[in-house]
Amino acid sequence: MELKPAFFRCLIAALALLPAVVSANVFGEDRREQSAADSDPLRWVGELYSESDQFQTGSAVLVDECHILSAYHSTFFRRDGNLSKPSSYVVSRFMLDPDPAQPGTFRRSTLARPVVWGEFNRWSLRGQSEDWALLRLDDCLGREVGYARIAEAGEKARNGYGELLFAGYPQSRRALGGVTLERGCRAWDSGPVFPIIGVDCAFERGASGGPIFERIDGHWTVVGVASYRSNPVDEVIPMYLSKHRNVMVSSDAFSARVGQRLQLAAPGADPGEGRESAIPSLAKVRRAD
Repeated sequence: MELKPAFFRCLIAALALLPAVVSANVFGEDRREQSAADSDPLRWVGELYSESDQFQTGSAVLVDECHILSAYHSTFFRRDGNLSKPSSYVVSRFMLDPDPAQPGTFRRSTLARPVVWGEFNRWSLRGQSEDWALLRLDDCLGREVGYARIAEAGEKARNGYGELLFAGYPQSRRALGGVTLERGCRAWDSGPVFPIIGVDCAFERGASGGPIFERIDGHWTVVGVASYRSNPVDEVIPMYLSKHRNVMVSSDAFSARVGQRLQLAAPGADPGEGRESAIPSLAKVRRAD
């Protein structure tokens, strides 16, 4: 799908972090549903939980046997609404496989520690487009359930977006059990910095860091992570409006750096391998408009 550029200033990403705001911008009709996380790609999606502050900070997805992908602000979010200084010493718990008999609980979990992350800055547009982080798991849950692939760097800038699927754990729906998914989402606009993409998937607190999937060459592929919602309102909005758009960070923002890190972390990898490989600058990635 070809994107129309959004020539307006994005709402500061800090609005996505306000504890009092729980609304999800819903366009046309609320397509969200609850499902058991017992099939691809839902089995790869889990909840991210702060070990120090003891509360849910967002959602995340397995991207190899031992690593998960989430949002930067979910990874380093604190209960007081501020962000921790980025460090591998910030510990989260990744919880997987929701228990159908006890909504809000999970049958598998392990600790997760950030290993590489974007240069996130909530006060700048470029910084908002860096809202991603890769975390390493203490226990490699991906060996048991599998994991998602990430779209290659530049793929979405070249080809645009097809029909999307969002999966995650918004806090307002935890009592319903299972994982929340929304089929048939669409990307509508991009910019003013390309990796920021406006979509009509409904995001709310707890959904941040959750994956946006697209079926590419027969595989469920991560093409973005949920980041924030603009000017959230409680009522259903009749049609998509950029003023209220929900924002994902495109895989083009992180796939090269995440892929390089996963390659170096692979068993038997040469520590020097890939060190000189070029990581494409986002400034040179053609916008899909």
